[in-house]
Amino acid sequence: MSEQQLANQELKPTSNNLKTILFMVVLSFTCALILSILASALANPKQVARNLDRSKQMMIAAKILDHNGHFIIENDEGKIVPAKYQNGELVPGNVNDMATNQQLLDIYEKRLIPLLVDNKGELKTFEEAKIDFAQYMEEYRKNGYYLAPYKLIYKINPNKKEITKEDKPTGYVIPVNGLGLWDAIYGYLAIKPDGDTVIGTTWYDQKETPGLGANISEAYWQNYFPGKKIFQENASGQTNYKSAPVGIIVVKGKVDEVLGNSPKAKSAVDGMAGATLTGNGVTDAYKNVLSAYRPFLIKINQENKAGDKE
Repeated sequence: MSEQQLANQELKPTSNNLKTILFMVVLSFTCALILSILASALANPKQVARNLDRSKQMMIAAKILDHNGHFIIENDEGKIVPAKYQNGELVPGNVNDMATNQQLLDIYEKRLIPLLVDNKGELKTFEEAKIDFAQYMEEYRKNGYYLAPYKLIYKINPNKKEITKEDKPTGYVIPVNGLGLWDAIYGYLAIKPDGDTVIGTTWYDQKETPGLGANISEAYWQNYFPGKKIFQENASGQTNYKSAPVGIIVVKGKVDEVLGNSPKAKSAVDGMAGATLTGNGVTDAYKNVLSAYRPFLIKINQENKAGDKE
């Protein structure tokens, strides 16, 4: 046999080689099909889990839930105490009363109502604005609801079995987003009906450095926010809501060391060691988002003052 014949024989695929190649093709196709089916089957549970987590984060900001999964309420003395779910409302409980997923969803749907704010600060329902809720949420989810012509806000209903139209909200939750050191950050800021005082805040989606910038999602740091003012007072302690800087400043260091007892300290929180750029991103996020809601914040502040005089 010539050398050319030997070479041709070596290049010609054997029956075993063809079977191996066919087996690999079939195996790869089967694996891809299985993965595709699993991804499709898990897509809805994943979305449900994400929605549940965001619901929890919103309730944490609104001081309806604590970071450990317990419902909380304010007692007659104004102190936050553990609560439990009972017949559609929250009543005093203890630290052993863990909220179930169904209870969380029930309270969320009853207490936090999604609404829209126009550029004049007027509230509208999605139906009144003729906007599809699901489409709107998906369209502005990434870049921020504050950039929309109608801005997203959640009304916090009072803790009652039955909510009526006459019941006044106990606050509002505003979705907040911006840029951290490495990527986008997303959270919530809850404010009182005066449109100026912080109830609480959370950051539910961030990719900051663990132990540094990632501390924005930790309870200890978020606990600096309740009671802070989002409109900065001037040197005399007065607030011009139309022109005052708006937002919460994350200082480099400790507020009492950097700002002392100045009016500006009421709108600032302690920074995180080694996370200055993340802190700057959080500061910018509050400023940019809350500036877009200024007309609404002024409106409810004026209504709140008028109600106090009655």
